[in-house]
Amino acid sequence: MTHFTFLRRPRTSVAVLAAASVALLVAPTVTPTAANAAANTAANAAANASGSGHGKPPQTPGIQVSVAADSAGLNIATGQCGGAPITVRLTNPGTQAVYADATLSAARPLALQRTVISTYLPAGYTAQVPIPVTAPLGTEPGSYSVKVSAGKSTANASVNVTATAPDPNGDLARSASKISASSTHAGYPVCGAVDGDTDGAHWGTTTGWNDGNSTIWPDWFELRWDGPQTVGRVTLHTLNSTKYPAARYGLKDWDVQTFSDGQWKTVASVRGNTQGVVDTTFEPVRTTDLRVLLLAGNGANDYSRIVELEAFAS
Repeated sequence: MTHFTFLRRPRTSVAVLAAASVALLVAPTVTPTAANAAANTAANAAANASGSGHGKPPQTPGIQVSVAADSAGLNIATGQCGGAPITVRLTNPGTQAVYADATLSAARPLALQRTVISTYLPAGYTAQVPIPVTAPLGTEPGSYSVKVSAGKSTANASVNVTATAPDPNGDLARSASKISASSTHAGYPVCGAVDGDTDGAHWGTTTGWNDGNSTIWPDWFELRWDGPQTVGRVTLHTLNSTKYPAARYGLKDWDVQTFSDGQWKTVASVRGNTQGVVDTTFEPVRTTDLRVLLLAGNGANDYSRIVELEAFAS
């Protein structure tokens, strides 16, 4: 059996730990009534420790927040794949571990992948959390702000937005307002298949989409536009390089489909492919949605692998 090894980019993660203890102080001598009260107090303390909060250390207003960014601000382009992350820093300057919560808000129409951060902070520790920021197509170019707050501490980041220019070769995929897929493997995001890089040798390092479910078919990869587009040609670049030849690692069978009259319609089909690049042409269609329905791969791990998907008027 042939095994395919993925090249994964590092990902940032935050480990959430919890520790708590309940200490009961009992007077040296107590009356029976006082003893009963002490017992009740102990029982209540134990119940509280095992109930709400599960004994988490208390939150404190002393958490400090900051945003790691260039002094000129974060630069992004419009569109789902034109964004970039800001890095939020949460610092616990105290001597005891705490749970910290931070909230984020952005000037419209910016979109944040997350608006709340909750994390465990040991004493003296700084957590760094990347938060992707995007601006929809059509966003007016300019400078926008993102605010982060934790207790009394706040920080602001400037986000500079520029408009994404149309692809000079007429590739409509680069101007899609939404790119989605049936599933995604870690390190192989949907944006990797519409970034303009068609070189299979860059697979897994700077480009490419891979589905997240081995041996489960069909998969799909979809483009959606804000308004109708005329599409008459689709070019699919599947994985193909000296290390990973298409005849073993590329896509074998798929359909090209457009959405009209409330349903998907197949406009072109490919079967038995062993090449790295396949051009399909069909009668031009006006549509807001286009997808490739992926039916089979050429063997190794049976994944769907797209280096680049391009769509043209003709």
